[in-house]
This record gives sequence, C-alpha cells and structure tokens, in this order.
Amino acid sequence: MFVFILQLTNGHLMETLPCTFNNLKSLILWTHFCERPAILSTFCLLMNAPNLEELEITIDRGDSDEIEANAVYQDTQLTDAFCANLQVVKIDDIGWLPNEMCFIELVLSKAKVLLTTHLRLGCLSSKSNEDALCELMTYRRASPHAQVFFNGEIE
Repeated sequence: MFVFILQLTNGHLMETLPCTFNNLKSLILWTHFCERPAILSTFCLLMNAPNLEELEITIDRGDSDEIEANAVYQDTQLTDAFCANLQVVKIDDIGWLPNEMCFIELVLSKAKVLLTTHLRLGCLSSKSNEDALCELMTYRRASPHAQVFFNGEIE
C-alpha cells in the first residue's frame, strides 16, 4: 500500500512523474477537486499506477469548485488505460460538487473490472442526496459488475 498526500503550494502542478508505479496495487489519497493543479496532479498519479486495484480518496474540502474540470476529464476520456485494473474505489467526505461528480463518472466509465464503489457523504453538500443518487444512476459503467454503495449518514 502507498499513502500519498497530495499537497500543492503556490499552485505547483505535477504534470509528469519520473517513474511508473507498476507494483502499486492499493493507494490512499488525500486530495480535492477544487483547483486545476490538484485535479491534474491526481490524474497524473493515477495514470502512472497502471496496475492499481484499490483506491481510497479522502476529499479535502475547499469552499467550492474554482474551475469547471470538464476539459480535464474529457482529455482523460481519451486514455483507455486510466483505472483499467481498478476493482474497489472508496471516496470519503464527498459533497456532490460538480468536479467530484465528474470524477466519479469518469472512474465508472473507465474501470472495466470495477466491482464496488463506496461513497461516504461529508458534512457539506452542494445538492440533495436524492438528486445526487439520481445523477449517479445515469452514469455509464464500463464494468457490468460495478456496484455503487452510498452511506448518506454523516459520521
């Protein structure tokens, strides 16, 4: 297991890595989806872990999405290897912000062997749980076995 705390200062961006984490199977990541540098750095890390099977993300809450990350996500859509071996995803402190929802949609659409996705609500939410769950139900899933579990209680 590899624990990586993605902490950027002064907007420094991690666009490339000097190595690929071929042996990385499990990753715990603390990040956010509010600023472009953090989003791109998260993608860079995930794209350099081609054999990743388990991903756990704790969202470090910002006030709101500073940028709409659709262009970032669309670029990643072109990469078939993104999350190709991912089987389990856990996301804690989700607030249903647009960039978080786009990330979930991307993972569901790319992870061909995904078995489970566990979503745990944080203390701040940008939309109702019912609206978020209705939106989640419309997302295409690359894996016919992918199940999404949701804990709506704040713990």
